[in-house]
Amino acid sequence: MEPSQLGKQIRRLRLEKNCGLRELGRTAEMSPAALMAIERGTSSPTLATLHKVLRALGTDFSAFFAAESSPVSAPVFAPDLMRPIRDAHREYRLLFPRRRDIQFQMVMETPAPSEKESEWEMHDCDMGGVLLSKGQLRLEFQGEGDWTLRQGFAFYVKAGQRHRARNDGCRPLQLLTVWYPPRY
Repeated sequence: MEPSQLGKQIRRLRLEKNCGLRELGRTAEMSPAALMAIERGTSSPTLATLHKVLRALGTDFSAFFAAESSPVSAPVFAPDLMRPIRDAHREYRLLFPRRRDIQFQMVMETPAPSEKESEWEMHDCDMGGVLLSKGQLRLEFQGEGDWTLRQGFAFYVKAGQRHRARNDGCRPLQLLTVWYPPRY
């Protein structure tokens, strides 16, 4: 999504929630000036920053980006329904459309090796996954330590647990993650 379109949608959501820039800034732990730059489309947030803003607005990636609810109950999902969300360092691809009958959410994550120090993240759902590709992923839990994952290693992150992940290799990695409950 283009920064200008993203900014307009965030502003629309903020105004729908009757939330001022200062209030949103306090909740998202960001300056009002940084939020204003995002809303104007002059700044493109990282996915971690965007996650904080959306969470402060009472929503998340899935509700903000996922394909609209599908009345069709087919069990197979075409790639054109899988919306990519990306920044300079990673891409998330939401694998399922928004449907109330789907009890979990799956995301294909592709972290690039370009990020020197990733931002801390925290989700309001449990998340688990597996590293599908060859390479190394450093997974750090605030106050608990860090672990190096290799192909086939699985991981689990509890809701509310601050964590961050970084690709320590030289090629993009692929992770398959599952979020429960789904965020829509």
